Amino acid sequence: MIYSDNCCCCVDLKCGSILIAIVEVLIRGLDRFFVDRDSLLGLFSLVVSGIYVICCIFLLLGAVLGLRYFLLPYLSVSCLRFFILVAEGVFVATEGIMNEYLVFDILQSLLGLYFWLVVYSYYDRLKDA
Repeated sequence: MIYSDNCCCCVDLKCGSILIAIVEVLIRGLDRFFVDRDSLLGLFSLVVSGIYVICCIFLLLGAVLGLRYFLLPYLSVSCLRFFILVAEGVFVATEGIMNEYLVFDILQSLLGLYFWLVVYSYYDRLKDA
């Protein structure tokens, strides 16, 4: 399996996991400003973002305290999110709907994959410790 020795070429995996948790919480916090709360899809999006924030808090606690099983909720939800973003991108591309959200989803999925790799590498490092 591919592992990362550090985050962003110079940051330790522990600090990288903490930074990832903080960045993800901030990004999900911004979701509430761009979501239509009057629609069912908007409410569903807020609930999913709330669950994701809870998983990021577990990631933060796991990284700070060195508890590897606290990283599992983030790893599983992040992996599921990646596959959903890829499936959504394929669907949108095959339907011929090209919009700015597709580019944003591609960037989100690539960044999410890198974040997952860093957190998984830290999870594996905690197993050896």
